[in-house]
Amino acid sequence: MSYQVVHSTFGRYRIRIPHLAHGSDFANKLKALVESLAFVTEVRINPQASSLIISYEDDVCSKTALEKFVCCIQAAVECAEIQLTESVPAGEDLKPEVNQWKDLGFPVLSLTLALLAAPLELPPLIVMLAIAGAATPWFNRAADSLLNQRQPNIDLLDSVWMSMQTVQGQFIAPALKTVLVEVRRTLRGNTTQTREEQSLNLLNQLYQHVWVELDGKKQHVHISNIQEGDRIIIKSGEMILVDGIVVYGYGLIDTQNLTGNSTPVVCSEGYDVYASTILLEGELCVLVKRIGLNTRAGLAALVAELAPVHDTKIGALQAELVRHAILPTLALGGTIYLMTGNIGAAISPYQFDFGSGIPISLSTTVLQALIYAVRHGIYIRSGGILEALAQIDAIVFDLDILALDSPETLEAIAILQHQNIDIYLVSDASESMVIDVATFLGIHPNNVCAEFPLSQKINLIRGLQHQGKVVAFVGDEEDDAVRLAHVNVSISFAKMSEISNTTTDVVILEDDLRGVTHAMAIAKRAMEIIYENTATIVIPNLLMQIGGGMVLGVNPVYNVIVNNGTAFVAEFLNSSRPLFETNFLPPLRSSSQRVSRGKIEEYSSSKNGKALKQSELAKRLGVSSQSLTSKRLKPEFPIWTQARDPEGIAWDFDPVAKRYRHSLT
Repeated sequence: MSYQVVHSTFGRYRIRIPHLAHGSDFANKLKALVESLAFVTEVRINPQASSLIISYEDDVCSKTALEKFVCCIQAAVECAEIQLTESVPAGEDLKPEVNQWKDLGFPVLSLTLALLAAPLELPPLIVMLAIAGAATPWFNRAADSLLNQRQPNIDLLDSVWMSMQTVQGQFIAPALKTVLVEVRRTLRGNTTQTREEQSLNLLNQLYQHVWVELDGKKQHVHISNIQEGDRIIIKSGEMILVDGIVVYGYGLIDTQNLTGNSTPVVCSEGYDVYASTILLEGELCVLVKRIGLNTRAGLAALVAELAPVHDTKIGALQAELVRHAILPTLALGGTIYLMTGNIGAAISPYQFDFGSGIPISLSTTVLQALIYAVRHGIYIRSGGILEALAQIDAIVFDLDILALDSPETLEAIAILQHQNIDIYLVSDASESMVIDVATFLGIHPNNVCAEFPLSQKINLIRGLQHQGKVVAFVGDEEDDAVRLAHVNVSISFAKMSEISNTTTDVVILEDDLRGVTHAMAIAKRAMEIIYENTATIVIPNLLMQIGGGMVLGVNPVYNVIVNNGTAFVAEFLNSSRPLFETNFLPPLRSSSQRVSRGKIEEYSSSKNGKALKQSELAKRLGVSSQSLTSKRLKPEFPIWTQARDPEGIAWDFDPVAKRYRHSLT
């Protein structure tokens, strides 16, 4: 059983194990073994990335921890009785192959000999052997697919094409193909390696010592000891290591590491700041909201490292289409040869290399979209979810999560309605209250579901799906039962401490409902680029292979150039360009940007003070939970609660955290 440590940092390992992608029994056994280790705090398995992600106590030696993990892997192998030589997982062909520069040796030699064969009158056998050596990876992959998976793959077409061209004495075309393909794979490998190194470096940078303000004194502590609600001091020239709110101070911040925008941003009290940005001038005191992997920068690094982009339906369908097209394409070539006797025209369809077109577009475009989204405050768990976001035509909102006093909420609802998205509002509150809220938001009363228990929420979602709609549910992150109703996309606002471990499909990092519209816009733009890339590859190839190769008999060298040139444009130019212009999507705003300094001070203390769930406050006040729901958004709510509280405390409802805190009024 092979494995590879692809990432390690303080208290965390990510280990790639190929068999995780297609061995559920092995995965369950391995997870149980690792969880049995006393120092392990969390174990996650990502089948799409063939990865085992382990979090463990920071005081355990990383080398010792790794040795224990390897022992668990070996034990799971023995229990599952897995052979040491594994076949390629079924989904592996969705992942573009990568190389290193050293792999270009034989291809460059074969092309050099092919170009010099005529001028120097080189023996054809030498050139043929060189081309055969360069094409060996194709032959090996084709043979492996036939022998081990009992099915042909796209490499079989390439192998036949290169063999037939070489036998005909057309040396330059197959040699050029090996060079261009290997160059693309090498560039892809270098890009992947650079991205992973940058992600690792950034994660390491986010785990350093910071100055903390405690009881009016400054202390130098490690970032891992920082908690939400603490205050840290950032001085000129330092990198900001947390996502937080400026309590006091004034500064000029370089956000290019996070947003790509080279224009410095001026910030003062009440403004949000983010990890990985640099304070160019000034000094800030920042109230900590998130640290490490839960910051925008940390989540972006995690997404870049895991690259969860291979679970899209369009990719799976395309791969399935290619598998079923191999034998018909071979038969088409044979038919053309029998009809025309022209071997060049017969093998021209074998260059229909559409097998790499969509995977290239998916792996690059989807990853870029996921990283772009999280850097702008939206964590989308995978490419499959991004794909579903682009298809949403109905959204069910839980009234409890809507910030009704926010103008961004009204703006988001208006945007969704303009896009002809069906909007539904559900709540367990009274019908009159919910209808009033719906009228205020511009939602049709027919789409209001008041006094709705959980079972009816699930029935509503299933009913919409039965109508053929792609449904998103925007609600509390703890509402697992609704997500288990097989909603297409579940969306929540960030309130948990470990965002990267959420089971919610999309997490909006700020309490701004426009995050939902932003997520959909990013997804739709990403899918547009994928379709553009597909057209960029498919149309020129069809014209060249059919019109040029089969009809006009164009030199196969031109076929190779078109084939690889379009793939290069799709992967390295079109897919990697920015999704949007810099200011296309307005930045999401947290509630901190709409409150005064006094509110921030109170927020700081309330984070470390008393915050009650609805059931807890209802019990404390001696009222029903429904009474709180119907009154909590009304102006007189603090006075109403104060009159019933045994200690005379006034309470406010925090619609973002869905908790009740001491009133700030």
